[in-house]
Amino acid sequence: MRLPIDSFRTIKRWRPGTYARDGLHIFGWLLLRAAAQAATVLLLARWLGASGYGEFVAALAVAGFFTPLAGLGLGAVLLVRGARAPEQLPALKAQITRLWALSAVVFALIATAAMVWSLPSQQPLWALAALAFAEVAAATWVELVARSKQAHHQAHAFGAIQAGLPLARLAALGCSLPWLPASAATWMLIYAVASLLYAAALSSSFCASMRRSATTDSADEPIGALVKEGAPFLVGAVSFRLQAEFNKPVLAHVGYAQAGALGIAQRVVDLATLPLSALQEALWPRVFAPERPGSRLWQTGAMLVALALLSGAVLALAAPVLPWLLGPDFGAASRALIWLALLPAVQLARNLGNAWLIARGKSHYLTAVYVTSALAGVLLALLLVPRWGGGGAIACLYATEIIAITTQTVALRPRIRS
Repeated sequence: MRLPIDSFRTIKRWRPGTYARDGLHIFGWLLLRAAAQAATVLLLARWLGASGYGEFVAALAVAGFFTPLAGLGLGAVLLVRGARAPEQLPALKAQITRLWALSAVVFALIATAAMVWSLPSQQPLWALAALAFAEVAAATWVELVARSKQAHHQAHAFGAIQAGLPLARLAALGCSLPWLPASAATWMLIYAVASLLYAAALSSSFCASMRRSATTDSADEPIGALVKEGAPFLVGAVSFRLQAEFNKPVLAHVGYAQAGALGIAQRVVDLATLPLSALQEALWPRVFAPERPGSRLWQTGAMLVALALLSGAVLALAAPVLPWLLGPDFGAASRALIWLALLPAVQLARNLGNAWLIARGKSHYLTAVYVTSALAGVLLALLLVPRWGGGGAIACLYATEIIAITTQTVALRPRIRS
């Protein structure tokens, strides 16, 4: 749906200082989240070992394929619409919540069945079901609540909600370690309980605004229109999951230790690029709000690419520390981290292209970008990973990003010329 031009007159003008401050706020919360994730990974790696950790990340990867499906791309719809027309948010949240409740249950059940079918060594059914509901239902609910805050430019609230989930999981792990046996199934249950309790705690304030809107705005938008608007974002999220995580269950058939090593390396990359993530999250509502973002996206993007390259250099230099920190089982993680050092810059270039398409009202082109890269990621993983293991998985990550950027360039070519 195209908003009337008058709805853009209330948008505040671009203020680089405000952008930097919001980016710093989000970075602070992301840093806290990163500390919780790093502590969790460290404890799990030492507790479960490379094979046990690989069992968990392989199961988590399969469940994660269904997380964006349950979300239906509606978190991004909340962000884009809320940034442009905040008055629409209360009623929109009420309708999106109803859609989420149905899809979360359906896809959590499907995720459980997929894990039972795809993993080489089976975990207890109760553990897989608990993990599926935590990763599919709880994670998507936390995303919806966080995006509604981000749409209002509430950087502190957005960051706090994002940080709270890994903190809850870390607290649950710390309380359980002295009493429970070391196994992937045990951690799946702990992970699920912490995630679901945290999601439930977020519900009160989110639902309160929906109750207030019920007396003022009872007209629902057609469900088909909402689903259609979220479709490009849904396809993009599924594409990203397939690109980043499809290699895990394939690697699990080669060896759980290799899946664990690659999972550690990717987690370190995520942690090291937190400043980039914070600056991007602060940038998106400012790009989506005005009708003509102009050169703002590309000027800021050039700075972010430079930061990404610097982060890659730091990652390569720090790679030898991993076996010393996590144990000799994770020597392969050190080598994988060196090869992944340039990935943040490549991914950032892709994110900037996606944002430009969305800001120019060309989000329907994203479907082609996402589908192309997702299919390439799956096919390349099936071809390369069984033969070359972790090296093949890393090659797939770079290849799919390059394919996505190439597809973006083709979609943007008429706009670039004009």
